[in-house]
Amino acid sequence: KQWYQRRVPITAGMDPKICVWCDLTSEHLDVIFSASTNENLLGVIADVCKLESSSDARSQILLEYYFHTIQFAKSKGMNYAQTSSLFTIMKLVHSMCASTSYNNNKETFAFFKQLLVKHSLQRPPYSVGIFSVEQVQAITDYALTTYFRHFDMYKYAFTPKVRVDISFHYDGIPETPEPLPQAEQVDVTEVQAPLEEKEPEEEILAAEPESEDIKALRELIQVAMGSELKQLQIRLEKIINDQDAKLSRQVEALEESIGIKPGSKSPGSKKRK
Repeated sequence: KQWYQRRVPITAGMDPKICVWCDLTSEHLDVIFSASTNENLLGVIADVCKLESSSDARSQILLEYYFHTIQFAKSKGMNYAQTSSLFTIMKLVHSMCASTSYNNNKETFAFFKQLLVKHSLQRPPYSVGIFSVEQVQAITDYALTTYFRHFDMYKYAFTPKVRVDISFHYDGIPETPEPLPQAEQVDVTEVQAPLEEKEPEEEILAAEPESEDIKALRELIQVAMGSELKQLQIRLEKIINDQDAKLSRQVEALEESIGIKPGSKSPGSKKRK
């Protein structure tokens, strides 16, 4: 987190300001509060926010976001100034979220609280008392249960993806080359034809005589392998002979314990004859 905070200006250009009448004027609010259907209200919001492409997924998300914000203001009985301020506050909160692809949840919520303070205390020109304490609490609960609850989804939809290319460097090993662009699709028949043409050349190369160095190296390898194989064979024969001798001694000891002389036939063999 500290890595990208040093490189990405998360709060650049997003200072809290007084938002009354910034986006929605009294004329806009006259049309909004007099809209008889949701379609009319969505049309007014699209005109105000300049969201022309209704087929665009992002435009649809923003229209729904702004629509529910105004519906919340209506449900709480807010006047024109309060509705205009709330609309711009929620719009700035979304702009803060979409200002970077990295996680700025805490910074955006802190920015949201600063905006509420700007509109809950009557201290001109620093702040104005637009909202009451009860309205501030209701707005905070609404933002937490709607926008900040789906904060990651808004960020995924409105920010570009971050791609990280990692390369490793080790001492004594050349650096990792950059990835090549994706190869174009080539017809299989076009690839097979050159391969078939190169087969005679490969046969010619294979038929070339070996150099003296290669021959000498091959002879050294054969001599070394032959000596190793002989030593291995001798060791194996010794192990087998030792095992046979040990087994013979165990058999003789067993025969002596049961009263059979070494080399004599067992009584059972005579009866069978």
